[in-house]
Amino acid sequence: MKDSFGTETHARELDIIYGIQPAKFSEEYSASCKSFNHFNIEWRFIRKQVSSLFRKTQKNNDFKTILYLTLDIPPLDFISAFRQQYPDKDIKVLIPVDNTDDAEKLVFDFEYYLQNRTNNASLYKIKPNSLNIDVYGLYSEAFSGFDRSRLQYLAPFVKAARIAAQKLKPKIIHSNNIPFFLGVELGNKSHYPIKVLQIINDFSKFEAEKEEAFWAAVNLADSKGMKKLCSDKIIKKCIASLFNLHNTKRFCQMRECLDFIYQNYYKLRKYPEKCDDIDENILFNRLNARVLKLFPKMAYENDLYYNTLFYTLKRADFWAVPSKTYYNNILTKPELSGKMFDRICKTKNKSSYVSFGCEIPASAIYRPFTQDDFRESRFRNKKYLTREFSKDRIRTRFIDPKFFKSDEYTLRGYLDTFFDAPLIFCKLSTNIFADGTDIALTSIIKLLEEFKNVQVIINIPNGLENNQITNWVEYLEQKIGFAGKWLFIDGEINLAQFYASSDLSFFCARNNITSNEHFTAMKYGCVPVALRNGIYNDTISDIFDDMTLGCGLKTKTSINTEEDISESFNAVVTKALNLYTNNPASWKLLIKNAMNYNAGWTFDKIEKFNRIYSAL
Repeated sequence: MKDSFGTETHARELDIIYGIQPAKFSEEYSASCKSFNHFNIEWRFIRKQVSSLFRKTQKNNDFKTILYLTLDIPPLDFISAFRQQYPDKDIKVLIPVDNTDDAEKLVFDFEYYLQNRTNNASLYKIKPNSLNIDVYGLYSEAFSGFDRSRLQYLAPFVKAARIAAQKLKPKIIHSNNIPFFLGVELGNKSHYPIKVLQIINDFSKFEAEKEEAFWAAVNLADSKGMKKLCSDKIIKKCIASLFNLHNTKRFCQMRECLDFIYQNYYKLRKYPEKCDDIDENILFNRLNARVLKLFPKMAYENDLYYNTLFYTLKRADFWAVPSKTYYNNILTKPELSGKMFDRICKTKNKSSYVSFGCEIPASAIYRPFTQDDFRESRFRNKKYLTREFSKDRIRTRFIDPKFFKSDEYTLRGYLDTFFDAPLIFCKLSTNIFADGTDIALTSIIKLLEEFKNVQVIINIPNGLENNQITNWVEYLEQKIGFAGKWLFIDGEINLAQFYASSDLSFFCARNNITSNEHFTAMKYGCVPVALRNGIYNDTISDIFDDMTLGCGLKTKTSINTEEDISESFNAVVTKALNLYTNNPASWKLLIKNAMNYNAGWTFDKIEKFNRIYSAL
């Protein structure tokens, strides 16, 4: 007989020996235990019971401390909710810092090897926050000054974080969309002593821009790997040719050459997108091919992207994605993950999904409202917004600054005052394909052509730096019939007022988005129109699927082909506008359900994380 932890209790054996019920064991045994053999049986029983109790205690206490690793703002709302539900558990946070301004004290300094040299890093305790959550900052010159989404930042930060985490001694590391085992294929093969939960927001979102094995090897190889690179004759010959091509000064040591190439990679590698007859391309292709022979494990895929994900899934103790819909799709639809599909399926026994929560802070808006006075307040907020972004106000730059987060913004187009016209607001990005910006922009043009009284506001920070978006804006400016019906904002804005003034908002991301923008839209009564995928499908209930709790509208299918995705989305937008115009009762219900939606960290969401932590 075994208990739940696999320990033999031998209770059945003792019952048979003494012919008694377990409840009478101690009384009968004290009278009968007269031989050494009997003593051995009793001692064996006690030893097993104590061992079982010890294991239970150890298992229950094992996961007292968790280290949450993130590149973003510390998730204080999640940790606070988790502590309230499980007060005996402690979650600390580790983030990268670009300076030590917010540091309270230095924990320790250490060295780590990366980028062809030894780097220094420092672990700091950050000043206390209002929720009394421990936050630690990791600083190193090796990863300061880079965009946090790029590998030049991730590679040194992750290597330093693996060392710093061992100093903090958590039982579990929760790595939030950071490939925690980045670089292990070129580094130390020893087992990492801490359990790792790897959260992957989307299998297409990891850094994939630099798809070259040579660059990856220079960036990630350990000391043994660097010796391979420095002693290889073919690599030496290619680098000499590269320096001759660019008339670059020579270095005495091969390591200095590699370090120079890393620091000046974008200057030396000028034409990666052009054909192979470019001299630089020929040399770098040879370097890539040679590195794949020196490090054959990198040949799983010829680019760092898949290699990073491969080792992330292989080495993590458990991995999860923040969407039930997305999790089910990646296990059944190879097109979402490409050649990673096999690795995903092989590791599905140590994977699951979690639900994304978000506490939306209350923001000041022109006319606050509740469900009861929503109609009048929406009219006033909309009137206020169209007045501020009228042609005259934009020309004189006399606009309420509360709409913006800074003075750095550019406006194109303007809004006329249309009474009772549907107003659509779209918060988009320059990540054209992944975030579905192209879908939204295509739909907007179709709407402006087909509906006379529709108005649209588009916000894309740094959008006018993108040629494709700039061309789209210029096209709208050339269409005289569109005047007064659209406004383009390039800059950071206060979203709450725009959502509170708008009737509809588009959410077209092809990837599994984890932002809280659609939650913010619903809180302020702006009805979401979305693709039926990822977190959108998890959290937005289509009113045509559920006439009682519907809080938005979605496309018919979760995965659309590129040929019909725009048409499918346009069809849903048309349905939404018809509902707005012809069925005010259903539209009122939509707004009520959207405002009532609980986007926060509910009991079930927290419990799912706790079950995963416990399983580790």
